[in-house]
Amino acid sequence: MKTTRVATQNARNSRLLAINFVRWSSGLMFSIILLMSSCSKNEDMVIEDDSSLINNESIDFKSQSPNMVLAWNQAMQDLYSFSLNGPATPPVSASYTWALVHLAMHDALNSITPRYDAYVGVPRDKDANPDAAVAQAAYDVIMAINSLPFAAVYLPQNLASINALLTTSLDGIPQGPEKDKGIALGHAVAQAIMAHRSGDFPFLVPASPNQPPTGTQPGEYRYLPFAPAPNGMGYAFPNFGNLPPFFISDNDQFRTAPPYNVNSTEYAADYNETKDFGGTISTYRTPDQSEFGVFWAENSNRGWNELARHVLNSYNPQSQNAWKTARYLALVHSAIADAYISVFESKMHYYTWRPINAIQLADNDGNNDTAADPNWTPVLLTPPVGEYPSAHALTGAAAGQIIYRYFNNRDNYNIEQHSSYMPGVTRSFSKISDAIRENSLSRIYIGYHFRQAVEVGEETGLDLADYVYANALNEKP
Repeated sequence: MKTTRVATQNARNSRLLAINFVRWSSGLMFSIILLMSSCSKNEDMVIEDDSSLINNESIDFKSQSPNMVLAWNQAMQDLYSFSLNGPATPPVSASYTWALVHLAMHDALNSITPRYDAYVGVPRDKDANPDAAVAQAAYDVIMAINSLPFAAVYLPQNLASINALLTTSLDGIPQGPEKDKGIALGHAVAQAIMAHRSGDFPFLVPASPNQPPTGTQPGEYRYLPFAPAPNGMGYAFPNFGNLPPFFISDNDQFRTAPPYNVNSTEYAADYNETKDFGGTISTYRTPDQSEFGVFWAENSNRGWNELARHVLNSYNPQSQNAWKTARYLALVHSAIADAYISVFESKMHYYTWRPINAIQLADNDGNNDTAADPNWTPVLLTPPVGEYPSAHALTGAAAGQIIYRYFNNRDNYNIEQHSSYMPGVTRSFSKISDAIRENSLSRIYIGYHFRQAVEVGEETGLDLADYVYANALNEKP
């Protein structure tokens, strides 16, 4: 399973407490209420080998601009760019929408010229306009998700920009049978994808009426103080780990090894690190650690989509086309979605407590090397899911590894990354691996995780991405 992979080496403090939970969970709480009441340019680089050609095609896929794919991808990035202080879509549910939208664009193109394996596939129309097919497929998937009972959890509700983009996209295409065929193909692809995922609903519910119980033994997950059941969420997305995966073979395929025992010296070392560095008040955390802790706290899809575009833009535009770009972005976001499915399966399996509970209750954990602090609180309020392993580390590593693998295992860039959580702040990276590592470690410095959870999560994300890259949306012979 292990293949060549990217190496993984490598100021805001107390006033940020509390506001992050509003951001993470506002859409989630709304649905629960419903539930309970009812780099520099590299001109010599080529992304992929184009030696395998499809003959006798009406559409020349090699010369087809990726601009329509990138326009809809940018619209998704804008739609999911949330401020630290405002409401947001939870990252786990956002990943589901992102994957479906990008798979729809990929399949729309490959239903015209079948360059890569399709996710679901529909009858081919070689004369359909690619831009019309891409725009209509992306739009239809967004609207289909917007019709779900828990749409507020999966999709931001202000879709004016999406409606406007469809109009602009289609108005820019000359009238004629090719445009009509493209629109019809986009409809067909979106319908096929949503039909393929029609059994997902039981696993998408943000909070189950039969919540998993709060723990009683040291190390077991405890309901968080601000989210107690039955009046709060208790445990969010308890069934998401059973959602049928997109490309990994089984939900438990990448289940992680067990966490440290609570009475172990390894656990105590991790415990004391997070206690020292991840609290609202810390004399250990540096200004830089405080900055990148919050910087990376936004949802994985938005953050890693920006980085994916940075890397894409560092290559010669002549080597890009719509088919390659759609496949690239579909792989990135499908890997993130599968990473969330995988990590939520592991989280429920191990059901471990978060640092806020572990540190406040440490006097009763049976470990002499952990001292309780009943007043300890994390920099950002913790999402109500199990601690081990880190979803953020796993999803970030999966996304970064797909980017690394797609561009021929190259890891030297000039990346300037931004975050909607810290407008005006730029984090610079010369390697994807450095961004992966910083993303993982950020969870310690906001008090969300212990070190084992982020290191195991990162390692698992790399493995998962290698599997997805080898088995998904492969080039046709």
